[in-house]
Order: sequence, then structure tokens, then C-alpha cells
Amino acid sequence: MNLNRRTLFAASAGLAATAAVLPKIASAQQGKKYTFYHILWGMSDANVQFHIKAGEAYMAAHPEVEIKYVGPENYDPAEHAKFLDTVVNSKPNGIAMHISSADALLPGLKAAKEAGIPFVSVTSHPPGEEDNKKLEGLYLTWVGADESLIGSVMAERYLKEEPAPKRAAYLFAHLGHAGQQQRAKAFFGSLPSGTSTDDVVIGEEPQAAKDAIRSYISSKPDVSVVFGGANTNKWVVDVLQELGRTDVKVLTADDAPSSLECILGDYCLASFTQQFPIQAPFAYEVLFNYNETGMAPTAPILTGPAVVDASNAQVFKDQAIKVFGDKGYGDLSPF
Repeated sequence: MNLNRRTLFAASAGLAATAAVLPKIASAQQGKKYTFYHILWGMSDANVQFHIKAGEAYMAAHPEVEIKYVGPENYDPAEHAKFLDTVVNSKPNGIAMHISSADALLPGLKAAKEAGIPFVSVTSHPPGEEDNKKLEGLYLTWVGADESLIGSVMAERYLKEEPAPKRAAYLFAHLGHAGQQQRAKAFFGSLPSGTSTDDVVIGEEPQAAKDAIRSYISSKPDVSVVFGGANTNKWVVDVLQELGRTDVKVLTADDAPSSLECILGDYCLASFTQQFPIQAPFAYEVLFNYNETGMAPTAPILTGPAVVDASNAQVFKDQAIKVFGDKGYGDLSPF
């Protein structure tokens, strides 16, 4: 898909689509709210708070809209799919959701389509050609960061520090997350030819994860960069300090407090932002306008990525404190 066209907006539905939403328009005119569900990937992830806070502001500006937030405590493809099934059965006026696994969510997405429930993919979207073919026609648009671009821009930032790495690792909580796998693939593909690369599965339990990281680092003395999610950065930093590996650069994810403090503390080299505060409002606006007019964007709405490093981390910290408060921000960072 041509990235230069991804922020273009245009009408995508004709008279048939408009006719399909007329009952919903009549309902709104009678003073009833539109109910949108935002199915989050993991309620324990600090990043979901950006969506929830943005939703509160959106509902204040759109009193006819109610947004409900649901999702598993921690990400799991099967649990994510179960939430979608449950939400479809409640027949809302729209669903926003991160399509983390096309295969796991496909039955629920087809059921939403058959029920006439508009769906927006939000946060990131499986960019692979195979997955996109499966998903064709099942959603209005997607809003978020391009996972392939995330991998490539993070590699570009790292190569400014080390132009000739010997080995790189990407840390997975578990395999099967389409976005994470695409991010790692693009990251590895942007490194110089001849760089050895490793997918390292560490799980989500802190001590077991640190044991897995320690085992990997100890067995790969030539590794020079480790890239993982926001939840992994403290584990990686602890292990590297324990082993005295000051030569290994750490790349992390998002602008969560733990990632920002990792950068500000000079433990992590860089992260990236998907601009979470604006993702959800774009998704809700697409659902709102589709209910009102039957029209939707014809191309994705890109909100990222942009690199976060020592040059701009404080700016993002200031924004995060507005969402979490000083105490909440501190509680969410292990540094």
C-alpha cells in the first residue's frame, strides 16, 4: 500500500451502506446513545490508559456516544477472541480493537460483519499481505502505527550508534502476535547483511523471563542489541548489569513510563511512539461518522511511529504525567 495515501479521507460507501445505518441515525435522533466497545489487548498494560483517558475526553465532547472498555488482563490470542465474540453478541453500534492475530479473530470479525457492526482496527494492524487478504472487507479502516516502519526506524536509530552489529535479538513474550513478529522481521531486515538475528521467547513471568534473558545473553557473547516490549526493559537492564554487559544497547517500545524512564536514566537507547493519545479518538470518530453518514476513510490513518530517545523523552514524559498523574506515573516505572 502506498504510504503517501494513507491519511487521505474519502467516502467509501454508497446508497446501500447509507440505508443500512438509517435505523441507527433515527435512534440517535431520539436521544439514544451510540454504544462503541473498545476491546483492549491487555488491561494490565499501562498503554491502554492512554486510550481510556482519550475516550473520556471524547465522550465529554460527544454526549451521544458511550464507549465501553473490555479485554483480558494480559494478552492472549484465544482470550482476545472470546471478548470479541461476547461484544458482537451485545450488538453495539461499533467496535474498535487491535487485530493482534488475524486467524484467532477471523470468526468474530466475520460475525461482526454479518451483524452489520462497523469495526475499526486500532493501535497497529497486521501489515502482512496474507493476513490482509483474510481481513479484506471486514473492517472500515485501521488507525495506528505501521509495524514494518517501527522495525525499520528503530534499526535506523540503533545503527547511528553501532553501524556494524554482529548479532541482534528481539524478545517475545510468546510467539503468535502478528504485529510483534512483523516488527521484529522489519528490524532484522534493516540491519546490515551478515548480522546474526535471534527470536527469543521469554514469557511474561518476571523471574522466568530474566532467567531466559540471562541464558541467552550468556550464550551469545557477540550480541550487541536487544529489542523488546516495554514490560521487558527492566528485566533486560537488570541482567545486563548483573553480567557486566555495558556493550549491549537496549531498544524498548512505546512511550509508557517504564520506557521513558529507561531512556532518561540512560539504560535504554531509544523507544518509539505510536501516539496513543490520538489513536483512539480517530477510531471513535470513524465509527461515529459511519453511523451518521455511512462513510469511512478509504485508507489507513497512520499515527506512528516516531523515535523517542534522550533528545525528546522529557516531552513525552510531560504528556504521560497528564494521563497518569505524578504518582501513577511513578508507580508504572520500575526505574
